[in-house]
Amino acid sequence: MDGQTTDNRTLVVLTHEQLRDIYEKAADIGAKEALKIFEQERKKEQRKRAERKLRNTKLLLRNYHMLKEHAENSVFGRTQMEESAMDILESMMSIYDNEVIIESIKRSATRTAVIVSHIETMFDLYAVYCDKAVNKHIEKRRYEVLWDMYMAEDTLSVKEVAKKQHVSRDTVYTDQRMAIEKLTALIFGVDGLNVR
Repeated sequence: MDGQTTDNRTLVVLTHEQLRDIYEKAADIGAKEALKIFEQERKKEQRKRAERKLRNTKLLLRNYHMLKEHAENSVFGRTQMEESAMDILESMMSIYDNEVIIESIKRSATRTAVIVSHIETMFDLYAVYCDKAVNKHIEKRRYEVLWDMYMAEDTLSVKEVAKKQHVSRDTVYTDQRMAIEKLTALIFGVDGLNVR
């Protein structure tokens, strides 16, 4: 590099190699920054997707009895359907309005029956998981909390569950949250796992 001063300005002369080196370093820095931003955005989108799946699991649980009744009372509308539970669940992911999601599921009796069956099957798998867990006592309690709050014929309030399980309300809320996270992973597959 050669520098000459004229009128309080410095003139810098670079060789082609020096200029190419500067370009390569700038490109490398720019590419690394772009990849870093891309990775941050990807993780942010994964978190949003996991949060939507968690929200949709809660929505399905809150509406389980209504969906089940709809499926059972709509026998005449059932037809053979190519759509799987995962197809239906995936279609839910782009909808943000709870009422629209439920109406979308209720669109056909078959679609509703597929979702109800999927929820019940995954709940059964969750029971098996809890029964084989290292901390079986805690996992079974979490299963029972979820069952009593959403799946039982006569659902219970948090206060009633706390009394039944001989735990505090805070423990019921913690159990509910932990159980819903595990159930979300079952309902939505590995993609349902919460990305932190």
